Amino acid sequence: MVVQKSVVRSRVFGELEVSEENIIFFEEGIPAFENLKKFVIVKEDQSPFYWLQSVEDKDIAFVIINPFEIKPDYEFDLPDEIVNKLEITSAEDVAVFCIVVIPEDVKQTRVNLKAPVIINVNKRKGMQYLLDDERYPLRYYLFENLNSNVQK
Repeated sequence: MVVQKSVVRSRVFGELEVSEENIIFFEEGIPAFENLKKFVIVKEDQSPFYWLQSVEDKDIAFVIINPFEIKPDYEFDLPDEIVNKLEITSAEDVAVFCIVVIPEDVKQTRVNLKAPVIINVNKRKGMQYLLDDERYPLRYYLFENLNSNVQK
């Protein structure tokens, strides 16, 4: 089997050589970026952060994090409609990330726990899903919450 590779241009990483099998298709795009459908995940070395880089626009890349690394009790149920849309057949199919906003004042870094990015890693399908769950805020202040968790 021949694996197709393509070069993805990125403002953050320069040129990335990406296997077609690593491209994740977002049928509906990401809210506010609905026209962008193809993304690839790039891991930051020695960091809990990843990048969700658009294949179609070099200037669009989101910092993302595995929410379970910062909030081990993070949990939610996906409705059948979403499970079917992403063709999820088991929990092992799913990777969950949350978008991170890192402002100039890094201490104000926040994570959107309200709208996780759900990815079926086997089918390479993804979407950002808005949870109907008041436990999770749009702005979970990372350092503030990490400090309070350490003190407990």
